[in-house]
Amino acid sequence: MEQGQKISLVEIILMNMIVIPADLFELVATPCAVIPIIGQILLVLKWIVAGTSWLIIQFWLIMKGLKGLWFLGGGLLDGIANFLAIDIPFGKTASLNLTIYLANHPKIAQVAQIAGAAAGKPELPAPGK
Repeated sequence: MEQGQKISLVEIILMNMIVIPADLFELVATPCAVIPIIGQILLVLKWIVAGTSWLIIQFWLIMKGLKGLWFLGGGLLDGIANFLAIDIPFGKTASLNLTIYLANHPKIAQVAQIAGAAAGKPELPAPGK
């Protein structure tokens, strides 16, 4: 692990092993909503899988002291998606990897916080605080 990195390669792989299947399930379950009964079951399961993966990642980030970065990374992607009026496939995976990148590069995270404050978003705690 490089000097100053908060998240190791093993942790990155483990968290992606949780988020990627959740995103794949969401990608498959959403179009199946039109199928009677099975589609509705899949939609309920989609929310359960998404919520469970979110809780696991949130707990992991809190234990690492990085909970604010998850909202910063996810907020940036959500803002881009809202601006473009699209739904981002693999949004959780992209948010997680952006969060990991910001955690391992605190100078870039600080620039993103300043940009968020300039846009009227509340300031998040600095990484590691």
